[in-house]
Amino acid sequence: MDADLAAEALQGIEASRERARLTAGLTPAWYGPAAAVAGIVPALVDAWAQERGGWAVFLSLLVALAGLAVLVALVNLARRRTGVMVTLPWSARLRRAAVPLVIVLAAGGAAYGLCRQFGADHAVAKVALFAVLGIGAWTVFVIRNAKIKQKLRAAG
Repeated sequence: MDADLAAEALQGIEASRERARLTAGLTPAWYGPAAAVAGIVPALVDAWAQERGGWAVFLSLLVALAGLAVLVALVNLARRRTGVMVTLPWSARLRRAAVPLVIVLAAGGAAYGLCRQFGADHAVAKVALFAVLGIGAWTVFVIRNAKIKQKLRAAG
């Protein structure tokens, strides 16, 4: 009897751990659009600055650094939002993200190549590249969240 209760308690603890791990992996709904904008806006400013030169190039660099800082802040905010800090080693993160990363990068490269093929200049092609990368990352977050929510429903 006591062994059964102990086994049941351990199963409950393990189920709670799994739910917490899954919940920690959810990305907030606003994260995808914010990450996309943080990538696209610096590309737009860079395209604008290329025609002006001088101080505009410096401003473009500042906006690019600000976009990178926003992305880093978004990652930290998304992690802390869950209240559960589950940190995977870089190798595990790369394995999990390998296929989506390759697909998004290939789509971005294809967008850049197609823009250049059809006569767009470098600045326009770069904006298209970052737009596809941002939308692709957003799509990856939406798909991953859907899979996690499905696992959470299955776990009860």
